Amino acid sequence: MKFCVESGELNEALAVVTKALSSSNETPVLRGIYISAFDNELYLKCSDSSVQIETTIPALVEEDGAAVMPGRLMADLVRRMRGDKIDFETIDEYSMKIENGKSKSVLQFFSPDTYPKMEEIRSDISFNIKQNLFRSMIKQTAFSCGDEDAKPILRGVLMEFTEEGFLNLIALDGFRLAKRSERVSVNGEMRNAVVPAKTMNDISNILSDTEDEVTITLSATHITVDLGNTKIKARLIKGDYINYKNIISRKSASRVIVNRNEFIESLDLVWLIAKENNNNVIKLEFDDGMMYISARSEAGSINENVAVNITGTPIEIAFNAKYFIDIAKSVEDEMIALNFNTSVTPCVVEPVNGESFFYLILPIRLMRS
Repeated sequence: MKFCVESGELNEALAVVTKALSSSNETPVLRGIYISAFDNELYLKCSDSSVQIETTIPALVEEDGAAVMPGRLMADLVRRMRGDKIDFETIDEYSMKIENGKSKSVLQFFSPDTYPKMEEIRSDISFNIKQNLFRSMIKQTAFSCGDEDAKPILRGVLMEFTEEGFLNLIALDGFRLAKRSERVSVNGEMRNAVVPAKTMNDISNILSDTEDEVTITLSATHITVDLGNTKIKARLIKGDYINYKNIISRKSASRVIVNRNEFIESLDLVWLIAKENNNNVIKLEFDDGMMYISARSEAGSINENVAVNITGTPIEIAFNAKYFIDIAKSVEDEMIALNFNTSVTPCVVEPVNGESFFYLILPIRLMRS
């Protein structure tokens, strides 16, 4: 194998595919980057056996071939090279020479025949969506997934397709729920799927902030995201998702409309005190067009106030500050609506107009002296 590539393009490709690089010692070959030079293209892929990311870049190929290069070492080495072009050439069965200006290296590689192949995926459903739109949908939901201690099904994002033509992304962890909806045109048999949160975040990080479209396909076991030269393939989480619709209620006794940026500024300040107790508890009170946000800890106390538009019954209620901060920083609307019933029932955060997003947060019971 012998080929030459632009160092900038190779660096970008490595940054993409290594998001799926395995760190497991059980299968050493998966800690490598599979490369194949053919027909003036360089194909690269990484896989941790549950996610595979592959991409193709232009290359000047003199001799076809394939190899599995040491993953982190190759990525680090290429990133530090200074010339515009990098030359690769095999010098024996398991050694690759890499030249860049005055730099010359030799790396040992695995046989490409030892690299596991992800099975072919037959699509049941597909749709196109703008990259920036799908990226924002992921960023506005995936943070609400459960952590490593949660049930496996809660560590994923539900992709739900409705008969009205909407794609809903749903995430919940037992304390909060996030829902984001957009209209899509679906080809094939509608099938819901639960995608691991890590996979969703990897997809989000690879998508561009443009209106270029991406094609997404789903089978019974896998999701594929096709950006043209780059593809992401990942296993879905098996099992039935929680019936979240039983949790959702749009009835409210109080509705508070607040400027999102002003809310974030006050939350960030109050959280500095709240997190000193490791429970992040803040208290919200409402009176005469004002929201009062406070927190106490062994380190001190703090009070903030924000002008709001209030309709309904005044309420005093407590929450984990981080849950509100995550939501407020993920959405983009200038104004958001907070809906309350009682001090022990969930708060619902939604747009002032429309139903593009829906968040539910469980309160923390206030201790009365």
